[in-house]
Amino acid sequence: MKKIITILFVCALFIKLTADDPDISHDTAQPDKVHFRVFTDLGDEYELVSYFFTSNQKKYYKSLDENRKKRYLEAFWSAQDTNPTTEKNEFLEEIKIRIAYCNDHFTHFYPGWTTDRGRVYIRHGEPYEILNETTGMNTKYARKDYQIWKYRIAEYLTYIFIDLQQHGDYRMIYSNGDDSEGSWADWHMYLGEDFDEGQLY
Repeated sequence: MKKIITILFVCALFIKLTADDPDISHDTAQPDKVHFRVFTDLGDEYELVSYFFTSNQKKYYKSLDENRKKRYLEAFWSAQDTNPTTEKNEFLEEIKIRIAYCNDHFTHFYPGWTTDRGRVYIRHGEPYEILNETTGMNTKYARKDYQIWKYRIAEYLTYIFIDLQQHGDYRMIYSNGDDSEGSWADWHMYLGEDFDEGQLY
């Protein structure tokens, strides 16, 4: 009997709390709720999710307190779940695989997932084609290695990354087809007068 009374008291207390605070939902209070997340650090988690956010979503996120920020990020991952009938979030699992790849292949001064190439790889996956090139004649700087990434299946996107310091830290200087990325105004000066723009198509 005591056990039943205790359970009823806890239920009544929970109902009161959720009634007093409309931002506390039944879902967030469930102890067995699956929380979708990649990083324990909130700043890292936001940096990752911001790769997919619009400018309005970023602005809204910054207006939230810490608790709501956590729930907003979890809600984002939940919304991307390609098969909500399973306990596993397939989209999130794919992102974790991409992060591991980026850290293995793009890490130099910073973790690979935070680099320009890492950001693009996490958002779009493996490119359809990668061209490894070296800058030509009359460039802004000495000869540098650069890569052209092309996506041509689900989307039509093109990026150029250049290794300005020759340390493997490639920076994006050109993008086409991606509204969330930009190009340097003088990007072509880094590649040389003999750069064949036909490679971008």
